[in-house]
Amino acid sequence: MVEHGFRKAGVLGSSPIIGFMAEPHKIQTDTPREVLEIQYDLYRKMSPTKKIELVFDAYRTGQLLAMAGIRMRHPNASEKEVKQIWAKEHLGEELYCKVYRNKGYDGDPGVK
Repeated sequence: MVEHGFRKAGVLGSSPIIGFMAEPHKIQTDTPREVLEIQYDLYRKMSPTKKIELVFDAYRTGQLLAMAGIRMRHPNASEKEVKQIWAKEHLGEELYCKVYRNKGYDGDPGVK
């Protein structure tokens, strides 16, 4: 299992809770309850298509942030290498090799 940054930092628990429901009935957030109720009501009224768009947007934002971090760690990496490093970190070593070996990559993005 990969050791995440928040574990290295000594944060207790399996993951940090930031504006996320740890248990359905216990909300740990600094957002006022009235605002959360409005937000939940908006989510309930939202179409499934809009909800999935929000998920995809959040995923893409996470991907862009991760790639920015890779560029900071590997300033000389090409855009192709950045994408390969992201894919390897995202998929894990075994799946990355299965997917990218068939596309002509040797399984190693080439940047250490």
